[in-house]
Amino acid sequence: MTVQYAPKLKEKIAEKWVTNLRGQLFPGEEIWALARTNQVRPALDGLAITNARVMAFNSLDIASKGPRVTVEADHISRFDFVKKMTGKQLHITDHDQQTHQFGAINDADIDFVSHYVHHLAAAGFPPGLREMLRAQNVATTETASAREAGRSEVEVIGGSLKDVAWRTIDEHTAPDELPWFVINGGSAGFLAAFENRLIIAKVGGAAGFMTGSMGGGRVTTFPYSDITNIEYNSGMMSGVLEILTPSYQGTANHDYWSSAGRNPNKTGNNPFALSNCLPLPKIQHRLALPRLTELQKKIIDYKRPTVHIQQSSAAAAPAPTTGLAEELQKLANLHNQGILDVSEFAAAKQAAIARHTSP
Repeated sequence: MTVQYAPKLKEKIAEKWVTNLRGQLFPGEEIWALARTNQVRPALDGLAITNARVMAFNSLDIASKGPRVTVEADHISRFDFVKKMTGKQLHITDHDQQTHQFGAINDADIDFVSHYVHHLAAAGFPPGLREMLRAQNVATTETASAREAGRSEVEVIGGSLKDVAWRTIDEHTAPDELPWFVINGGSAGFLAAFENRLIIAKVGGAAGFMTGSMGGGRVTTFPYSDITNIEYNSGMMSGVLEILTPSYQGTANHDYWSSAGRNPNKTGNNPFALSNCLPLPKIQHRLALPRLTELQKKIIDYKRPTVHIQQSSAAAAPAPTTGLAEELQKLANLHNQGILDVSEFAAAKQAAIARHTSP
């Protein structure tokens, strides 16, 4: 069905509303009509009538927060346009005799809005849609229960994570993915480690304020393939856990606390603002040290090259492109760096010798 626009609603604005409303619709719900409205508390500027309900919204946040006022078709008892100082307001009364205010409607749009609200009340809520919503609610409840059960198994070093932290983790993971462990730095942010990456997130009121991002925050992902080292630089009581990568080389003196009290946006050495740093008390770092040691090993294992040794005939073996001594030196360097263990080094060395000595 083509969405109908009220006479006083501009097409360009209506098209933007339709785009932002799509994510807020029920499965199978269709928008019938759109009109302007006007209300201060709650702030309303748009009205949508669908095949399931009437809803008023604020166009600035409809995509993220959804409608501010809604009444489903089966709950409509009557509706009226009540004259107020701001104009004629749409009031819908439900079967519990509760009145819902949808804001003032332009006089030129009243007949348009009245037609579609009347049509909705007569048609009622689509039965098939109701069944779909019930199934969706059951699935959502089961998913939420499974997620909560999974979260309870995650080791959190520090205090319990707030909802904003779990939401951030959910936003940066697959539906069934949970962190291996989390270090909760409280107002400094948190670190969450996964199988192939870790994230440092500084979100929420306090953490966002400390980063200099009022009302926002910072979330940075560090793939294990990019991490070159993990350092902890401490003073008497507190310290800074630092993730080093080619993009984050760290500072020469590591004197983070000399600028910790300054405006985060006016220093490049504030551990609360730096995306690769997580300020941690020394006692919390000691608690996290066993997991951090395992994390270092996981990073090394993740970056370790896999050596494949294939048995093939001498005729099919490719001619070596480097000398035996040079290749053995490269393998020895990999072994000294801890990238190849003893057995891998021995196998690779034998394979190299065989390639160079084959007739």
